[in-house]
Amino acid sequence: MQSMVLLTMIILGYLYKRVGIYRKDDYRVITKTVMYATLPCTIINGFSRFEWSSTLLCIPVFALAVNIILQFISYILSRNGDREDKIFYMLNTPGFSTGTFAIPFIQNVLGTEGIVAACMFDVFGTIMPSGVSYVCATTAIEKKNREKGEQKERIHMGFIVKKLLSSPPFVANLCMIVIKMNSIALPEFISRFVAKVADANSFICMFMIGMMFELKIQKKYMAKVLRLLAVRLLISTLAAGFILCLLPVDLTLRKALTVVIYSPIASMSLVYTDRMEGDTELAGFANSLTIIASMVIMTALMAVL
Repeated sequence: MQSMVLLTMIILGYLYKRVGIYRKDDYRVITKTVMYATLPCTIINGFSRFEWSSTLLCIPVFALAVNIILQFISYILSRNGDREDKIFYMLNTPGFSTGTFAIPFIQNVLGTEGIVAACMFDVFGTIMPSGVSYVCATTAIEKKNREKGEQKERIHMGFIVKKLLSSPPFVANLCMIVIKMNSIALPEFISRFVAKVADANSFICMFMIGMMFELKIQKKYMAKVLRLLAVRLLISTLAAGFILCLLPVDLTLRKALTVVIYSPIASMSLVYTDRMEGDTELAGFANSLTIIASMVIMTALMAVL
């Protein structure tokens, strides 16, 4: 039932855009509300209600390992391809939409444990879509084609760090990890405030996804998108098996991570595709298709786990 409620929120956002209540690009305003208000408050609220354990630190390390594997596979997929192939695969294969999709999707079903599991996964899970994939794609293109003036700015480690530290959810994750590791209690006012704001996160995120959703099926895109989807589902399934059987955290957290690992492509991948002047229609179609696949799989998993 909860999944149907969330799906209805997505449909509502899509319909509001289609009938003209919102313009196509109005989702950018809602995105800022999510990134700077509701999502950071959801992260703080989730951590504040959870008892810290040092074993949680294995989750971001695992997330980084999964993303590195996906990044390597994206290089293999595009190794013999043209510039467009490299941009598409290397930007859209790694990365998970944990903050704007997984957290609001599971927060009312899996509770505090689900939020904390997703947040810990997001700590290193955001590194790839926040700049590393962009650097990898740019490097691969320059290595093969030696194109001049392809980069719009010099790429270095500082660029990635700047992107991460300018992300409020990432900063909220890091701050709460430090706070919980040092057993610091939040003031009552802050706890109450973030709890109220966090209540709005599910609706705003799902509504935003509905506004961003575009599914213009074109046959010329199908082969690439299905190949990308197959790789992500294969790696996610293998990772889910590892999580359930071997990851050294509580069973409740393992169940939550099994759901999170099937999150769709990170929305930042579409931003960097546009930045590199790649095929944004192709990337947008892939993003929308993974949203559909993720909703079906994650709903099924929450019902059986």
